[in-house]
Amino acid sequence: MAFDGVPKDNFAVEVPESVVTQYQVAPGWNEFKRISAHRELVCRPSLATAINTKCTRRLVLNAEGDWEVESKPDWCSLSQMSGSQKTELTLTISEMPQGSEPREGEIVFKLKDKDYTTRCSVTQYNYEYDEDEIITLQSHTKGNGVNLVFLGDGFDAKEISKGDYLKVMKEQVERFFDIEPYRTYRDYFDIYTAIAVSPESGVGTINTIRYTKFETTYTGGVGLRCDYDAAFAYALRMPTVNEGNLNQSLVIITPNSTDYGGICQMWADGSAIAFCPLSTYGYPLDSRGVIQHEAGGHGFGKLGDEYIYHNEFIDFCPCTCCDHVEAFNWAKSLGWYENLSLTGKMHEVPWTHFIFDDRYSDVVDIYEGGFKHARGVFRSEQNSCMNNNIQYHSAISREAIVKRIMLYAGETYSFDEFVKNDKRGSDNLSRSTRDMDFGTKARGNQYPPVIHKGRPSILK
Repeated sequence: MAFDGVPKDNFAVEVPESVVTQYQVAPGWNEFKRISAHRELVCRPSLATAINTKCTRRLVLNAEGDWEVESKPDWCSLSQMSGSQKTELTLTISEMPQGSEPREGEIVFKLKDKDYTTRCSVTQYNYEYDEDEIITLQSHTKGNGVNLVFLGDGFDAKEISKGDYLKVMKEQVERFFDIEPYRTYRDYFDIYTAIAVSPESGVGTINTIRYTKFETTYTGGVGLRCDYDAAFAYALRMPTVNEGNLNQSLVIITPNSTDYGGICQMWADGSAIAFCPLSTYGYPLDSRGVIQHEAGGHGFGKLGDEYIYHNEFIDFCPCTCCDHVEAFNWAKSLGWYENLSLTGKMHEVPWTHFIFDDRYSDVVDIYEGGFKHARGVFRSEQNSCMNNNIQYHSAISREAIVKRIMLYAGETYSFDEFVKNDKRGSDNLSRSTRDMDFGTKARGNQYPPVIHKGRPSILK
């Protein structure tokens, strides 16, 4: 009964060639006006979009035999006009004059000697910037400059031509800096983006495929991943990013998705790609919370998670898939996770100097719970951005971030100078303590950072 009420004369039903006649006479199926033999002829992807710039796109044609191009727009060219079986093709889309109306057409592929075709739709839109054009959003006015590269993935040419992409990139920049200490130290940063056109809109999941610029996809157990080499190679095109400072340059990728699940992929040399979707969850799990936690907290600050999933000691973790103590100590050996400790001894935690400082002692102490465990891990304050994304970094987290800014900017860190410039940040602490539970928000869609060995393979 699946086709009840569906007009049966405006589409074809494809079946194996050997049973076409049987379908044509079978009760129910004989109501369909077009029943034909299925052939293997598929173009992947089946669409290509572009802005004004002359560009190339990669297509793969799966064919059961010989094929040829039956027709195509005159502003498109292909590396081959005929071939046999599976073939990789390069589609070249010609430059379109600025100010032009959008143009669209179809490339029609046909199996030779058979009346069987498949199509690839091609559309080109007008836009003020070229594809892959680099845009400097901010230049530093203090220090030597610290690099931030904001990129989007899964934004197609139509969305980019409407201004959606650049609008999102600028909004993400403002979200990143809308928390202390980044707000105070913003002048130290060089900020870039570039017009990264994806063939399709959206990003893939474990059940769906999307053809995107950096192949960003949601994947079970890892949160988000992409073609890391492609993303880092793209970042290396930015004016002040080079192989020598890539490990001090944060790449922030915004997938064109409203799902919450952000994650930070990190390398032991300090390189990082923070994936920050445009979450539509309410405060504090909104897109602002995602970027401040994943990019500002993990990617740049090298801070550890403070949320709790297991009501267990860390060395008696019920998870058998990994050794959390070993992972914790590895991050510590890299000089990371200053906001966490495996000891609760007051004079051995990294934030000892804050505990009895009357400028911080009202909020800084020793609280048990963090790094997903209720016992055996200690944090410095009741709640922070590294727990559930509230708009507040703890004092030790702010200090760790400032130390890193000073290091990358070529300046000397001073605790007295830090205190002089330090701000807790509006009423966000009081808001968090009023509205949120402390250190107990376990969410199945939060992922700890993944730390890869060594450095990105593009640098090897």
